[in-house]
Amino acid sequence: MSDLARVEQSWAPWIEAVAGALDVDAGQVDVTFIHSLTQVVAHEFARPMAPVAAYVLGLAVAAHPDRTADELRAAIVGAIPAADA
Repeated sequence: MSDLARVEQSWAPWIEAVAGALDVDAGQVDVTFIHSLTQVVAHEFARPMAPVAAYVLGLAVAAHPDRTADELRAAIVGAIPAADA
């Protein structure tokens, strides 16, 4: 098992506790996906907006259960302003 896998495994009880407290399915929490999204936002836009993007993703998942996570991610990343040339 890799170091990252061990760390992610150590987070599982907290994720399960938070999900349980909020009455949501912990199995739907894709840590790697969320980290990927927030990394793009932090590096291509603004670091303080990374957690905001994760929150918006959560709102979008709730509001649009028919859309895939990849579609929602593409919409968020697509809204990042282009860097000035």
